[in-house]
Amino acid sequence: MQHSNQTSLTEVKALPAELTSQYSEDGVDVFVGAVHHEKTLTFIKYALLLDAIDEGWLYEQQGWMFNQLQRYREALEAFERARQLGYGNDGWLYKQKSYALDKLERNEEALEACERARRLGYVSEE
Repeated sequence: MQHSNQTSLTEVKALPAELTSQYSEDGVDVFVGAVHHEKTLTFIKYALLLDAIDEGWLYEQQGWMFNQLQRYREALEAFERARQLGYGNDGWLYKQKSYALDKLERNEEALEACERARRLGYVSEE
């Protein structure tokens, strides 16, 4: 299962308001920031306990949240768990892993992960 086939946690409408808090200013949604990421990590933690959603996808999302919070070592651990759970052919995962490795100044590994993302067909959305 690839990342592109999954729904982002921020798109889930069934979450309580405190987990999806956003506000609109001049018609533009404003991102809440670190507090939002921390709450999403809490959601992921409980979702993993419930075994209700694909664990590999949850770990992939957890890794992304850790990257957003600049918790790169934890991000790498989450990405490795996602890989072990069947996301080893997900280019997005390797792009995010590359980002974390780069921030940790593990340049050679970051380059390898980026190359793996490219080989898997990941195209940056930027």
